[in-house]
Amino acid sequence: MNEYKVKPVVLLTTEADKSGFTYMAFPGVPMKLDVAYFIIEGTPNKSGRVIVDTGTYAASMAKYWPGKAEDVQSFEDSLKNEGMTVDDIDIIIQTHLHHDHCVNTSKCKNAEVYVQEEEWSFAMAPHPLQSQYYPKEIYEGWKLRLLRGDYELFPGLRILHTPGHTPGTQSLAIQTSEGTAVIPGMCSVFQTFDTPSEVLGKDHPFSHWEVFCQSIATDMNQSYSSNLRLKTIADVMYPCHGPGYCEQTKEFVGK
Repeated sequence: MNEYKVKPVVLLTTEADKSGFTYMAFPGVPMKLDVAYFIIEGTPNKSGRVIVDTGTYAASMAKYWPGKAEDVQSFEDSLKNEGMTVDDIDIIIQTHLHHDHCVNTSKCKNAEVYVQEEEWSFAMAPHPLQSQYYPKEIYEGWKLRLLRGDYELFPGLRILHTPGHTPGTQSLAIQTSEGTAVIPGMCSVFQTFDTPSEVLGKDHPFSHWEVFCQSIATDMNQSYSSNLRLKTIADVMYPCHGPGYCEQTKEFVGK
């Protein structure tokens, strides 16, 4: 079976409350979040790489999210650092269609964009509580490839339907030299996948939970189940919002 390499690329940082990623736990605890996309290297498509999400930039983020955002690098500059341009990208897997995950996708004119059918349908007519996350203008010009459920893109690279955060959230399970690397499609940080009893204490009312989940969700129960599924299969976890970006080394470092 093929072994791939996962490279997170951070485009900006922003602010949020920790409870947004550890539902009802740690309210009032500020966090600095990363907004990242991922490069999967060693794939058999023309470019030899698959892009997971494309991220956003601070000026766009400010339209749809109340936290202060600061650019780290542009999407184009980040690709240049990898010896690529937007024209080289031929496959993009969109974990979901919230603005912070796909503002740059329209720049990739040659890319086939993999999206769950349920997610695309919801994005076209979102519930009012979710509509600010789905600005329709950012989806223009996409070459869509709509999926229904789990899908093996290449041997050792699986797309998993993991609903809850949104109806069509999808995640990646990737065979690497370190085992199964998981890119959770839902907005998450490393602490989302902590064991509640270990960080809250065994006497805490939430200590029977096996995992945390996101406060932003279209179905909270599904979100919990999807998070638990990913936690169960992951040897290495790459949550999309870190926080794992080191300003000194410019590397994604984990907890």
